[in-house]
Amino acid sequence: MKTSRIVILAGGAATRMKKAAPYLKDLDPALANQANTLTKGMIGLGDSGKSLIDYQLENASNAGFSEVLMLLHPDDDFTQQYYQKLENEGNSWNLHFVFARQQIYADRLKPAGTADAVLQALEQHPDWQQGKIVVCNSDNLYSKEAFEALWNSPNPNALISYDREALDFPLERIKAFAIIESDQHSHLQNIIEKPSDEQAQAILEKYGRIGVSMNAFVFEASDLLPALQKTPFHPERNEKELPTTLLIMVRDLKKPISCIPMAENVPDLTSKQDILVVQEYLRNLKV
Repeated sequence: MKTSRIVILAGGAATRMKKAAPYLKDLDPALANQANTLTKGMIGLGDSGKSLIDYQLENASNAGFSEVLMLLHPDDDFTQQYYQKLENEGNSWNLHFVFARQQIYADRLKPAGTADAVLQALEQHPDWQQGKIVVCNSDNLYSKEAFEALWNSPNPNALISYDREALDFPLERIKAFAIIESDQHSHLQNIIEKPSDEQAQAILEKYGRIGVSMNAFVFEASDLLPALQKTPFHPERNEKELPTTLLIMVRDLKKPISCIPMAENVPDLTSKQDILVVQEYLRNLKV
């Protein structure tokens, strides 16, 4: 049986989370302090201080995953020790952890984006450069069903196409999400960043739904690696981004990527205001 592996990207600078926020009377000051000092996914917003990554790992374990490669910021002195301690105590959801650090280039002040994060993770662990891997963010809560759908995809390269109507976010935030365009075989054709209302309406009329990416992927690592190495810096955001990598796989390397439709909410931690929203979501789940 193949080892089921997942790469969790937790190396971002979390600039928006660390920004000063308007006074939030319902936000525990201890959580506000964590938001200013920890990676977003490690904020203890659940019962008994469980973090979003804790919930995500529990879902991954329940979906059958066994190994986790966690990509961390070079200055993160908390997350690796936390999960190593859980594993040593036998409380790590039957998951084995390895870690990588997204080193910051000498001419930059912050990490160089999600594609660079995955590339650095795979370069630091050559044994992960072959075989299937799921790749996802650390600041979204993906369901057990989403992890299962990715791992069980007949195509080794796939992403979840989330129904935009099922996402529980403010409308203006949802409208900014990148739209997925696929062909008649549900293979990725294009990713439309910051779509206009006209573009979104055209997709809705063509497909009967609007699918968006929440950065939940599965790849054959040996297919992914050459595309990561070819990924340029985005001309405006000056980062190497996974959506660009996917289009390189499809258009330049001729590797088809399947789009898996799902209709469910995906809680997200971007700002301090999101902490209260995700807390309410978890309370409603009674987890």
